[in-house]
Amino acid sequence: MLEITVNDIAGLMQRHRQELMRYLSQRIGCNETAQDIFQETFLRYAGYDGKSSVENPRAFIFRIAANLATDYLRSRSRHYHEDIDAEEGQTISEIEDPRLSVERTAISQQQLEELISALGELPPKCSEVFIMLKIKHYSYAEVEQKLGISNTMIFNYLTRAMAHCRQRLGDLD
Repeated sequence: MLEITVNDIAGLMQRHRQELMRYLSQRIGCNETAQDIFQETFLRYAGYDGKSSVENPRAFIFRIAANLATDYLRSRSRHYHEDIDAEEGQTISEIEDPRLSVERTAISQQQLEELISALGELPPKCSEVFIMLKIKHYSYAEVEQKLGISNTMIFNYLTRAMAHCRQRLGDLD
């Protein structure tokens, strides 16, 4: 299996940035969200551990981006429908068994503590980028502005943080 390097990904991002951003912006209708999906596309590509090599990286990243855009649009639609249901007075939490909620809360708390521990093992910039993007849901543009670092560095920090957290949290299973 061929190892995908950061330089390979950076080159691929540069070559296809305009085309992919145009596609995502048209599909999503929001440039900021399109930028986030663009970055997530390359994170997914970097994390690809397929059994075979990618013969057409351009087609592969477009497929990843299309899937992420579809997921985003579905999620947005689902939230819209949940808001309507809530306005009608029916929420999922009223239907669920309260004992399951307590168990889920305990599990979530444990996972959160494990994540915090893993993030504490990273350099401060790495964990800060991860928290801003994945927990606080900042856009890449906001992170770039607040931290004064380039998109490439944001990508590098996030890739490193996600790989570390996957390894640490995976080891805990």
